[in-house]
Amino acid sequence: MEPPTPTGDAQDVQDALLVGADPEGVRLLDRALRGLAAALTAESRPLPVVYAAWMGGNGDLHLQLAQPAGKPPAPWQLGQDQTFWMLARADAERYEDADTAAPYPGLVSLGTMDDSRLLLNLESVPGIVSLGGTEADRTAVFASVAAELATNGWSDRMTITLVGFGEDLTPLAPNRIRHLDGFEDLFETMSAETRQRRGALGAAGHDSVLTGRTGPAQHTRWAPHLVLLATQPSDEDALRLAELAADAGRLGIGYLVGTEGTDLPGAAWEMRITGEGKLLAPLLGLELEAQTLPAAQRRAVVELFTDADPEHGPGGSDGPGGASGTANTPPFLVDISEQGRPAVYARLVGSYEIIGLDAPDDDRSALLHEALALLLLHREGVHPRVLSSALWPRGVTADVRDALLERLRAWLGTDPDGTPRLATDATGRLTLAKSVVSDLDVLRSLYYEATQGRGVGSRQVRGRLLTDALVLVRGPLLADRPEGRYRWLTHEIIDAQLPLLVADTGLALSEFHLEKDRAEKAIEALNAALRTAPADERLWHELLRATHATGDPDRLRALAADLVGRSGARGVPPRTEALLDELLPTWRDGVAAAG
Repeated sequence: MEPPTPTGDAQDVQDALLVGADPEGVRLLDRALRGLAAALTAESRPLPVVYAAWMGGNGDLHLQLAQPAGKPPAPWQLGQDQTFWMLARADAERYEDADTAAPYPGLVSLGTMDDSRLLLNLESVPGIVSLGGTEADRTAVFASVAAELATNGWSDRMTITLVGFGEDLTPLAPNRIRHLDGFEDLFETMSAETRQRRGALGAAGHDSVLTGRTGPAQHTRWAPHLVLLATQPSDEDALRLAELAADAGRLGIGYLVGTEGTDLPGAAWEMRITGEGKLLAPLLGLELEAQTLPAAQRRAVVELFTDADPEHGPGGSDGPGGASGTANTPPFLVDISEQGRPAVYARLVGSYEIIGLDAPDDDRSALLHEALALLLLHREGVHPRVLSSALWPRGVTADVRDALLERLRAWLGTDPDGTPRLATDATGRLTLAKSVVSDLDVLRSLYYEATQGRGVGSRQVRGRLLTDALVLVRGPLLADRPEGRYRWLTHEIIDAQLPLLVADTGLALSEFHLEKDRAEKAIEALNAALRTAPADERLWHELLRATHATGDPDRLRALAADLVGRSGARGVPPRTEALLDELLPTWRDGVAAAG
């Protein structure tokens, strides 16, 4: 329900990630690429082969094409020549979310040059990409590539096969990452997949996976498979791999292979990482500040992901109600009795409201509200540099930051005993007093009491606590936040945690009602949770089961049709398909009739 507060290297890495993240850039990249795919589909044009993307310091996006592909659809423009398409940041910001498959999921950041970031499209390379350098330097690059492919925001589905490194990276994306022991396993696996993809493309009448990502094709069939082989293959194995990879770009399979030298058979692009952190590709004219993930940072990042995983982390579920002893205790429980009234109460789950404080009357009101929200979402404390980078992504002087903190301290005031409600702990992090509480704190506490506290021994108490918790949910987190503000939320784990917590609450309340055969009450709880967690597959599964329990086949068919419609270009997830087959074997007939 709540990951433990990181310490040591993990805490330092968390701070570094929060300071250095570019959530707005990721969002714009994703929307721009999906928007481009949707526009090309509308014009009945295929996706061009893209070798690389450049994200400029000013926010402009440049796509480097394998060959000229004509005039791009507006608002895209031709770039420096016919093989570049360019989208200005102002135009990218106008894109809405497009219901289309990710067109270039194999893009991965390699590093920066001046103010621009280079993303290489690994699945489009006509052959192998080789990486030279010392083993430690190569592994740091491989780990960075694997971590980004596993967690990026511009891909839908993919397989990442790691050979020779990275067994510890699995927690980043257990559904994407897999490990193979050595080259023979890799060759056997990829030979079979290469044959299968060639046959599937031919049967579907597609030239490449790109034509399978536009139009009415089955998008999920063309997810990329990216192979990262960190150890240099023998000369014989390198030749076998080169032959296998000769057609890889067309099939959506990419290979990044480590080498101690510079000549690797079949290498279409050759790169080298230096001990100074430079990524060199002389034939491509590149000299980048490499993006790396050294061993210590890699362990710390994995620790963050492992602790945040509700199923596999230290607070993971291994029993009814998601409980796992006391390890799942949130770091900040509030008094949910009638006597537990806080001095300052902020409503964050839905629209943002503050009770117990007068509204600031100066021009810093918006910043003060935003700073308080950030602190409320981090009861463990926030380092001033993290707060500064969140409120001022483009940077700000220390005196401006410190002046805002003083205003924040004055606004929050003190408790009756004179204790400031905003303090600084021994590590230098800003912390809020226990008298300052949010509805999210209350929601967490109610769920904890229902599933691990008083509700465990009393069915009546559990039902009341879960019902009270779901009543607090008025919509998404900070639903009415102003345009251009709170951008840090897009890389906050709470942005993913809140829907998960709401879904867990809805599932627990649904189970509570179904134990007494109250299907309608269960459906009501699930629908309430879906308003905040519409993408949680578990809620839809339980809604299907609860609807099936009503004994109304027409209602179940209508729900199935709604689910299929919501799935859009990405298709119905496999587990949902299996459940539909079980509960409503004729559901595909309804889809065909609608189509």
